[in-house]
Amino acid sequence: MRRPRQRERESSRLASVAAERRHDRVMTIITPVFYDCEASDLEGYPIEIGWAFTDLEIGTIVSESHLIRPPEDWPVKASWDRAAERLHGITLAQLWRDGRPTWEVARRMNTVLDGRELFSDALQDETWLRLLFDAAGPDPTFTIRRTDATYARAKALAAELAPRRHRAEADARHLAVFWNIVARGTLAP
Repeated sequence: MRRPRQRERESSRLASVAAERRHDRVMTIITPVFYDCEASDLEGYPIEIGWAFTDLEIGTIVSESHLIRPPEDWPVKASWDRAAERLHGITLAQLWRDGRPTWEVARRMNTVLDGRELFSDALQDETWLRLLFDAAGPDPTFTIRRTDATYARAKALAAELAPRRHRAEADARHLAVFWNIVARGTLAP
């Protein structure tokens, strides 16, 4: 017959093993990363990139964004669209003042997103992301994928919970919220 202390220790050990297994399951599920770019115009250059993903371990959406200081060989002034500026609210002066060099943004993305899969719902975002990495030098250490968000009700709910703002981080967060809705089955497709 086991003594009470021995049962407590065994019960505590079993609870610890169960918690560790739950943690390992969460850690093995790699959630997609959603990214979004803002640009000088539709045919222009990337000026901001943002990304967002769900951290299943802590149950929240992790996101960040970065303004991109245009390299000297990008003719951003020539491709600057005032209508796009009104939409995203980023000025050329703001890019020169607050933007980060392409190599710095690319390095940050490779550090944070290494081995992950990145998704965007706009084909042009992939072109802009490639322009960023071409200017920066290194290759991405993540995989770029495309997605077509066809779930109308989930899209509507995601728009309500995390509206698109035509700013890269907010739009990437919108896509991460959309994924949460679809992945959890909150709405039927």
